Formats: sequence, structure tokens, C-alpha cells
Amino acid sequence: MALTGFASGALVTAPLVATLTWLAVTWQQHVDVRVERDTVAAHADRAAFSSKFDRDWSAANGLPDRGCDPQAAAELKRLRTRTAELEAKLTDSTATIDGNARDLRNIMSEAKP
Repeated sequence: MALTGFASGALVTAPLVATLTWLAVTWQQHVDVRVERDTVAAHADRAAFSSKFDRDWSAANGLPDRGCDPQAAAELKRLRTRTAELEAKLTDSTATIDGNARDLRNIMSEAKP
């Protein structure tokens, strides 16, 4: 008798636990993308600042302008491209999370007696 109650309880809670686990994993992936996007954007901002600072420092000290460093420009372009890719992924992730929340609300309202 007790085993039957346990089995039916497990069958009822298993879909709920699976749904909550799936939502937690989805949210964690969203957070991971946000953290990576923020990190890459900070690196790009720092690279742009360093480049402008070097140019301004040379001008303030009367040193000749060394011109654009091809490696620094390539790195800045790579970082800006990666930031744009992560922004697009984050937009998709936000839409997915909003859809998941809407679906979960619908499921919960259908489950209420």
C-alpha cells in the first residue's frame, strides 16, 4: 500500500521536477551568455581605451604617432564581433526564457482546480 502511494506520488512530481530542472538549466545558460558578453565587452572597451590612450600619450609627449597597430585592430575587431554574436544569442535566450515563463504560467493555471 505504501509503495503504491509512493509510486503515484513520484509519477505526479516527476514531470514537475523535470520542468523545474529544465528551467534552471535554461536560466543558467542565459546567465552564462550574459557573463561572457559582459566580459568580452569589457575587454573590447579596454582595448579601445588603451589604443586611444597610447595615441594621446604620444601626442602629449611630442612623440611621433606610431599609427595603427594591426594586431590591436584585429583583436578589437574580433572582440566587437564576438560581442555582437553574444548579443544576438542573448536576445534569443531572453525570448526563450519569456516563452518558457509564459508556458509555465499556462500550465500552472490549467492545473489549478
